[in-house]
Amino acid sequence: MTESLFAIIPLFTLIGLGYLARRTILDSSMLPALNLFVYYFAVPALLFNAARRQSLDDLFNAPALAAFVLGIILTATVAILGSRYFFQCKTPTELVMRALNSVFANYAYMGIPLTFSLLGESAATISIILAGNLLVIGGAQLCLEALRQHSMSLQQVWASLDRSLLRSPIFLATVFGLLASGFGLTLPQVMNTTLDMLAPAAIPVALFCLGASLQFRQIQTSLGELGWLIGVKLLVHPTLTYLACYLLGVTDPAWLVASVLLTALPTGALVHVVAMRYALFEQASSQIVVFSTLISILTVSFWVNLML
Repeated sequence: MTESLFAIIPLFTLIGLGYLARRTILDSSMLPALNLFVYYFAVPALLFNAARRQSLDDLFNAPALAAFVLGIILTATVAILGSRYFFQCKTPTELVMRALNSVFANYAYMGIPLTFSLLGESAATISIILAGNLLVIGGAQLCLEALRQHSMSLQQVWASLDRSLLRSPIFLATVFGLLASGFGLTLPQVMNTTLDMLAPAAIPVALFCLGASLQFRQIQTSLGELGWLIGVKLLVHPTLTYLACYLLGVTDPAWLVASVLLTALPTGALVHVVAMRYALFEQASSQIVVFSTLISILTVSFWVNLML
């Protein structure tokens, strides 16, 4: 237990330092620039480097990926049924947003720092993050578009994927890293040195920005539903993923640990971006991101101790 706590305390300490700095010495105009640096430069460099060092064969583990997807489906179903029958939410688009809050994790700002710190540049982490972005964010937006328009053409599907994934530097950096690995590409030394300088900044700056971005506002959403969706995200999702891994015979420790820890993370801020874009569940999504991040100090510690 002590070793597990010591492994993650520095991560949450960086989040705390970011929160403290935002309220003391960090000018609010500086935060967007720091976030842009993390999102467009540091994290993509880290993921590109990690992906190109992996063998493509190591990135595909059918039972583990199937368990990850099954965990998403089961968790989304639990969230939808609970919101529908306990909190009387019956609008399909609203239910999709609640499901998205319950299954999309903070891969970029917490998942990468946590799993890379504990497991190293694991192929499992890269593969699961890629699948999570593709299936959860891409899938949710396709569902929302289809529900709003009652049908979707191929052009509309492409436009939705373009907005949600194909312009994402994190997604593209991972894909380009995999292509570099697959084709055995060797970069010029200047590029290697630049990437090696950028990549180490990703973890501390990402966590610092996450802390600086936390904002507490008056809660207007039902506390019951807020607590329900946070509980589903932090407890039900990793539990169902763990059970899915057990049922599908996932035995590789790296894949098992990465799958559970990445699903145990708090709701990712990208959910709020989707909520604002579709004008659905906006304030509640923002609050779920903030409070799930705070509560995850305890729950992530529990899952780290359990898995390691």
